[in-house]
Amino acid sequence: MSIPYQIPGLFLTALCHVIVIYHMLERRHARGKFVLYSCLYIVSFVCMGGHAYVAGGVKAVLTYLGIAGCLFLFFCVVSQECFSKKCFLFLTYFGLFSIIDNSLRLMMVLFLPRLSAPVGYYVSNVIRTAALLLMLALYKKYAVPVIRSIPNIGTGRWWKLVLIALMFYLLQVALIILNAWSNMPELSQFLILVAVSLVMCAVYGVVFSNISYMKKDAEAALVRQNAEYLSAQISALQNAEKMHRRFRHDMRHHLKTIVEYAKADDVPGILAYVKEYSVEVSEAAVKQYSANSTVNMILSAYAGKAGECGIRFSVRCNVPEKLTVRDIDLIALLGNLLENALHGCQKSGKENTYIKIQTHLKNKKFVIICDNICSDNLELADGLPAGKGIGISSILTACQKYDGNLNYRVEDGICSVCAVLNL
Repeated sequence: MSIPYQIPGLFLTALCHVIVIYHMLERRHARGKFVLYSCLYIVSFVCMGGHAYVAGGVKAVLTYLGIAGCLFLFFCVVSQECFSKKCFLFLTYFGLFSIIDNSLRLMMVLFLPRLSAPVGYYVSNVIRTAALLLMLALYKKYAVPVIRSIPNIGTGRWWKLVLIALMFYLLQVALIILNAWSNMPELSQFLILVAVSLVMCAVYGVVFSNISYMKKDAEAALVRQNAEYLSAQISALQNAEKMHRRFRHDMRHHLKTIVEYAKADDVPGILAYVKEYSVEVSEAAVKQYSANSTVNMILSAYAGKAGECGIRFSVRCNVPEKLTVRDIDLIALLGNLLENALHGCQKSGKENTYIKIQTHLKNKKFVIICDNICSDNLELADGLPAGKGIGISSILTACQKYDGNLNYRVEDGICSVCAVLNL
């Protein structure tokens, strides 16, 4: 089969890779830049694939390794996942692609031996593409919500999953090498591939089950965080109640004092005393930041923490009582934003630190803007703080769950964050 007949098939394969990667990964770049990198990848893939068919032998094997390396490089460039997670997803996809490709090749030989080479090539190509897109749809429906709901399961755990994916891929390579040396019958090869596929599905079932448990652990951590916020607010309310009881108890003394000022016809004294008393009452009152109980609870908790650290805390909140955002997601988003802002102020080593938080709901967009003093050496990478931790991963996950976006900006020692959720 000549190269011109193979080029459309190579293009279809490369396009399938791009579509899968677009929906499989958390993209680092905007759509326009992703399209540019995709075009470069497709051209490279078609050129290397055509060269592999022409070269044959050892050169074809080396070119095949180059194609795999090119795909992995494309994974790394367009994805913002941690490196170990990229490796796991790449090996999983590449291993699945290889199993389907080898199985279809054997099925063509076993069940459709009379098909010409060009027809068999394109039939296999179309079936493989359809199978991969079907698996992508299943992955998006069942696996993506589990994987992306976990902010960060730890690099070490991802490396363990990488070893599992690598084991299955190396097993496939070993079968191909064994067949090349021993001329194993096609039926035996096919049955072995089916067996490997079934075992792989079973193991990955266990893997995703464990990831699901990790998700539950992450949600349990957020529930504990919620309990801490609630405890802080309850403590503030109890303190306020104690102050109010004291004020009620002391009311007769205040009235006696005002009466004495009145007897002395000391109006300025009365006004000064009432003003002082009003200030004391307002300081003891619990501030109501929002009509939404969860938002108010989080803001109240961090207002208290900021006050203890000598950090000015200002709020402009225009959020209704009811939000179509789960409480656990509000905690992950707003709680981690304020936690990071608090740490940023503390690590800055500067005086007159502050946190300014603005929230509002408009046109079904829930917007949170947080400004805080930060250290001068804070660096951003792809719009997020370099070396992002669990907190920022939690914020990003919450934004993605509601098809929103997250943007960081650092200017003149001030870190500004804008998080938007589409409700």
